[in-house]
Amino acid sequence: MTNVASLMWWEREKLLTEKDREAILQAKDLPWPEIDEEAAETEAGRYELHQVAIRKYHNEEFHAGIL
Repeated sequence: MTNVASLMWWEREKLLTEKDREAILQAKDLPWPEIDEEAAETEAGRYELHQVAIRKYHNEEFHAGIL
């Protein structure tokens, strides 16, 4: 089994389902604590949702002066 984190973004993109893509688009409009990684159908989708949440979390830390 391939570790999706080791794939390039364009390789992960090919693994996403339409439901994954919709969940990722919705996640971009949500605060990081409200992002449900289990909303994705595939491991690649869950990885992408996790990445969105992590980026938002670190952005919040930066703006709060924590980083």
